[in-house]
Amino acid sequence: MQINMNNRTNQSFGSIKLMSGAEDTLRRVFRPIDWVQLDKIAKEQANNTVDVYLFGRDGSKLMGRIIPNNSNFKNKDYYQLPFFESTIKFIDKMAKKANIVKEKIDKLPAVNIDEIVGKLR
Repeated sequence: MQINMNNRTNQSFGSIKLMSGAEDTLRRVFRPIDWVQLDKIAKEQANNTVDVYLFGRDGSKLMGRIIPNNSNFKNKDYYQLPFFESTIKFIDKMAKKANIVKEKIDKLPAVNIDEIVGKLR
């Protein structure tokens, strides 16, 4: 298996994006099986409209941010619990949380704000 990583600031895995320090952290703590699992998670998240941004923290941990494409939802930050979850488990948890937010967004009714305001004039 060969993994090609270039040194861009914003390395992208579908809707999982590696931000400052994340690539260094992954390179430091991942085993080959973790890279395979990350590839699987990234492929599952490729069509998710909710982005997961990963940041390196203290050289061996990650911080994640869920960024929905819908203004009704706020960005939310999560921190890896170093003694309770591995780095790949944290990334998997972030992907699952992004799926939950996407499901909530998809369940929102379609609202045309201009039409509603027009009726009130």
